Amino acid sequence: MTRIELIELIGDVLTQLDVLIGSMSPSDPDRTPFITARKQLDKLQLSLAQQVFDDNTKKYKDAAAELEKVNNELQKIINDLEKIVKTLETINRFIGAVDKIIQAVLP
Repeated sequence: MTRIELIELIGDVLTQLDVLIGSMSPSDPDRTPFITARKQLDKLQLSLAQQVFDDNTKKYKDAAAELEKVNNELQKIINDLEKIVKTLETINRFIGAVDKIIQAVLP
């Protein structure tokens, strides 16, 4: 996964989160953790977009492979509101995988 593909992937998940959050009632207490996760992921994406880094290192490639794995899981469940807790757990794992990429490529 290239740097641009990484930023686009995160952007796609942010869009999916926006749709998920928008489909929930503003008074729904389950909405708050998704808003928090969305803000955190947005910050991570911005950090990656503002930096230049080598996306050919083993550390990056390993972290990107983990992110792709978590993203595949996320795509299977993100639109199923009955699995809201599982979705949130997987989003948090996605954020953790993005954070690993940042740790692998940014000082």
